[in-house]
Amino acid sequence: MNIDNTLTDSLKELCRKAGDAILAVYDNNEISVTQKSDNSPITDADRKAHRIITDGLEQITRDIPVISEEGTIPPFEERSGWYRYWLVDPLDGTKEFIARTDEFTVNIALIEDGSPILGFVYSPVNQACYYGGPAMHGAWRQVASKAPEAIQTRPCAPENLLNVAVSRRHGRDQLVDLINRFEQRFSEVHLIVAGSSLKGMLVAEGTLDIYPRRGPTSEWDTAAQQAIVEAAGGKVLDVELNPLRYNQKDSLINPSFYVLGDPAAEWESLLM
Repeated sequence: MNIDNTLTDSLKELCRKAGDAILAVYDNNEISVTQKSDNSPITDADRKAHRIITDGLEQITRDIPVISEEGTIPPFEERSGWYRYWLVDPLDGTKEFIARTDEFTVNIALIEDGSPILGFVYSPVNQACYYGGPAMHGAWRQVASKAPEAIQTRPCAPENLLNVAVSRRHGRDQLVDLINRFEQRFSEVHLIVAGSSLKGMLVAEGTLDIYPRRGPTSEWDTAAQQAIVEAAGGKVLDVELNPLRYNQKDSLINPSFYVLGDPAAEWESLLM
């Protein structure tokens, strides 16, 4: 598939439109929240962003199917035959949205043969769009109407500072043993708390070194950030240190994973 400036600009604009719809709900004094069948929350912002993105993707690429968190998920028998498809989280970080932390994003990824090749992560509050992927041979951050800036992960060496992303909702308690190992190896370990895919973007832009995640996430939570992180020089790996793969089974639940900024660092001795 040809990833050109026209497609890139169209997807950035689609993220912005979805972000504007999310902010229109966010700026209300009261946010109406209901529960989905899996007991996760959903708001009008999730629904509006879903409609904007799915309608927009259909116009941009009519022949590519779409999986969205807020849409109907096709059975594996159908989607297992897909070589290429869009994978969307219209509002990643709904709990952050409800709690008004500002830490929520719009996620759009293009999957080919089980791997994310293109990703867009848009922060509506900051008007910051992160995008890139292996298909683009690079990753960028663009804030509002400013010119895009190339981003890349940073080197990581033992005995130096290690910056670790910790989920605001699934923080240090699930990572005690891992953090203890980090503290034994590095002279300083700083924990940075954040929500949604922004944790992965902090790794991609070289602010953080690792984002470890234990516990369930869905494939639409990780695909866009994986494409961007990999294009910026990092990796998103499962607990066996293999790249996360997509649409390989009936369930769309991910295993635990690590977002790593420097693949050349001695992670195996720390993580395995």
